Amino acid sequence: MTRKDLPEAREVCPTTSQRLLGEGALLVDTREPADVARTGFAGCEVLTIPLSAFEDRWAEVPRDRDVILADAAPERSLKATYFLMYQGYERAMNMQHGLARWVARGFPITGSDEGVESAAAASSCCADPAPAEPNAGCGGGATSCC
Repeated sequence: MTRKDLPEAREVCPTTSQRLLGEGALLVDTREPADVARTGFAGCEVLTIPLSAFEDRWAEVPRDRDVILADAAPERSLKATYFLMYQGYERAMNMQHGLARWVARGFPITGSDEGVESAAAASSCCADPAPAEPNAGCGGGATSCC
């Protein structure tokens, strides 16, 4: 498979991620260990594989379940998502807006949310103000996220 053969990566918002994680998906955190120690994803099964070690450790990611890759910088986890897709993973997806939106939605974390800020955290996927309720959609339809 060449890079040209890869489809667009599936991207899901933290709200959809939270639902999928509740249904058995695995969250793969691609941040570095010091960042994970400061603020971690909680309330779900998390496998931490730093992007810096991803080429050596990607085989730890199961192929038989949905996998959501996340980072503080979503473009980093998107790289890991495409890497897995290139390896034949069909159930890998990237969390849009990453940790900042996860925290902004009020989803569980370990450690402190101090320093976890982003302009993306305060807006929704539809460029409207994000809803106050963590599980509320942005009004963009049944597949909308926030």
